[in-house]
Amino acid sequence: MSFSSADLAEIIDKLGPAMKNNSITHFEVYECHLGVPEATFLFNTFGDMNSLEELCIDCEEEEGGVLAHLNDGAMAGCIPSLAACTGMRSLTLNYLNLSTISCAALRGVFPRM
Repeated sequence: MSFSSADLAEIIDKLGPAMKNNSITHFEVYECHLGVPEATFLFNTFGDMNSLEELCIDCEEEEGGVLAHLNDGAMAGCIPSLAACTGMRSLTLNYLNLSTISCAALRGVFPRM
């Protein structure tokens, strides 16, 4: 499943329930606006996608701007849901304002992935 330059809030609201407990193995988001509510809902959905093998979220605009309106603390709260993705083989999180708190959350999740 791949999204590019889309309104994630609306998509997640409509597709979120259908994405849970299914066989989606790849999820990609490019050049999409991502705020705290969208990130929280999206990452909570990932917690129910135990077949997820590849996750790529890249919130950089083509012109070099950043489309994510997130902070380190918000991302640290979202990341633990990835622990349920035990088959994860590739994780790319670009331009999400990750820093020390969210990296510490990743450190706790990696052994379970």
